[in-house]
Amino acid sequence: MPTPTPPEAVLRQIVDAMRTLAGPHPGFRPVHAKGLICAGTFRASAEASRITRAPHFSGRTVPTIVRFANGSGDPTVHDGIPNVRSIAVKFQLADGKGADILANSVEGFIARTPDELLEFLRAQLPAPATGKPDPDALPRFLSGHPARRAFVERLTKKPVPASYAQTTYYAEHAFRFTAADGSSRFGRYRFVPQAGEALLAPDDAIKRSASFLREELEARLRTGPARFQLLLQLAEPGDPTDDVTALWPEARRVVELGQLEITGISPTSAADERRLIFDPTNTADGIDLSADPILLARSAAYSISYERRSKGQ
Repeated sequence: MPTPTPPEAVLRQIVDAMRTLAGPHPGFRPVHAKGLICAGTFRASAEASRITRAPHFSGRTVPTIVRFANGSGDPTVHDGIPNVRSIAVKFQLADGKGADILANSVEGFIARTPDELLEFLRAQLPAPATGKPDPDALPRFLSGHPARRAFVERLTKKPVPASYAQTTYYAEHAFRFTAADGSSRFGRYRFVPQAGEALLAPDDAIKRSASFLREELEARLRTGPARFQLLLQLAEPGDPTDDVTALWPEARRVVELGQLEITGISPTSAADERRLIFDPTNTADGIDLSADPILLARSAAYSISYERRSKGQ
């Protein structure tokens, strides 16, 4: 069963630490601040309805809102700087409700619990005595934790995407999927670009325009939709479903849930970004949350962040 949401004080401290690390950018998210909103559609595969009874996997074409973003909390960050890139998809369901999927360009996560995440963020904050981060704090956080070190290694080795439409995105969390016949299994989403991956060395990426990812996507969409396969990696007995730092073996079965088509960039993208919340705990019947402590904390943390940015803080 899912565990309780952590105390609000911890979540507020996490948001505070993220905002401190990002610098003063009133009205923006403390992470993934630089992004753009797109329109698209999703159509499920024939196999999807055998995995889950969720309405957006029934086979009908579903309108979607898609957000691509840079992981930085600086809305002016250069697109060539190595960092996590993300995709967030909001499925607009017939009953007026929605369901969200969030995924990043690097698998896994740095911390298993909100307390660990706060520890990681604080390790990067400036020390009051010096005004600079303690050089030993981050190595101390990583020491003795192979999953944490492995995530940092994946992050630092990842080249810069040449296009938002040509990188693979991995959902961090596992969910339980239940079909109409009552059968259920855990799985993790991933979006795989139909055009294949295209990556840049940081030295080449930094020479491009500061917003080359938006410019490239605008040019690409003038010639037709950008397409992704939505896949689901299925867990086997013994695979951890409540630990966001633990990857499952690549040999695990992967099924196709459908195809996402991105058709255009919203003409009101900047305003859309300020009003929209993409929340992985926003699911539909047939998809249930795991007991992952980070997953269960996200909705409350997003509410705190949204309240602040909506006030221009």
